Amino acid sequence: MLGRNDLCPCGSGKKYKKCCLNKDVASERSSRKIEFSQKQYYELYAKLYEFSRNEKFKTEYEKAKETFFIMENEEINSKFERFFNTYFIQDHIMENKKVITVEFFEENKDNLDMVERDILKNLFESYVSVYEVKEIREDKILLKDCLNDVEIYTEDINLLKDFEIGSPIIARIVKVGDTNILIDITISISEAIKDIIVSDIKTLFSQYEDIYKDMNTFLIHHTHILYKYIQQLLEPSIAEFLKNQRAEKASKAESVEVCESDDKVIAIMKQNVEDEFLQGCIDFWNGYKAANGEVKGAENGWAAGVEYYVKKDAGQSITQAQISKKYEISPSTLGKRYKDLKSE
Repeated sequence: MLGRNDLCPCGSGKKYKKCCLNKDVASERSSRKIEFSQKQYYELYAKLYEFSRNEKFKTEYEKAKETFFIMENEEINSKFERFFNTYFIQDHIMENKKVITVEFFEENKDNLDMVERDILKNLFESYVSVYEVKEIREDKILLKDCLNDVEIYTEDINLLKDFEIGSPIIARIVKVGDTNILIDITISISEAIKDIIVSDIKTLFSQYEDIYKDMNTFLIHHTHILYKYIQQLLEPSIAEFLKNQRAEKASKAESVEVCESDDKVIAIMKQNVEDEFLQGCIDFWNGYKAANGEVKGAENGWAAGVEYYVKKDAGQSITQAQISKKYEISPSTLGKRYKDLKSE
């Protein structure tokens, strides 16, 4: 055992008590704190996982898979099963407008202790985001949320020990007691990838500001977007699949003659809606615009809403997850646009 008066193992030539002792004590204290918080979280997570496998959630489980996964390839998708489980339990919005964690809380609130209640509350507000390491201390690390422009400390120093100041990462943070732990996913990304993701997400948020009051709320409802970036970063075949898919869409768009009088929603529908439903979608959209005047919001959301509405009205067996994936939007956004169209 290293004594206080022994030479410090760092090689400085100083006594341990005059060199790294205080730093090591702070680091050890932080590690114990993190381990205790992780134990509390994973004990609750085990209960949530078991609850989520209830037969009554089977249909929602399949819908969540449709939204979360990019490719229909079980071998590739199995690599992201842990991430998907977190998404399904904490993020997937079911038909009843709730997530699994809320359903679990409502059914078990009389049997939950204060620690579990507190963790659940923080889970409701957690999301995946892009962070940058701003400061490294012996007992904690300061991270900046690049999408929300807020800073947060985490004591998870062992997990982040290989990162440097300025390092960009994708991570998910949950507060347990007075400790912020990183769960599920923490991956290093380049500065260029960080800039692309942040720009893409901010642009997307600007299109849906009429639905979500702030970026925080937007991210809570759209964690699947960051998980899809993660899948592309960790699995090259997925990135290649999406590249080919975009090329096919671009080719199809070029082959469609879009009149100058057509708006972008109609142009998007011409790229995505099958011929047997296309004219019905165009007629419905033109009628909706005529009745409501200027329509604000992202074109993808409106196009998806129109297709879903027309197909439902025609008695087609179609899910919101299927249409959302097709138009690269969230099911909650589709639900909002469908409600707007339905109220007409």
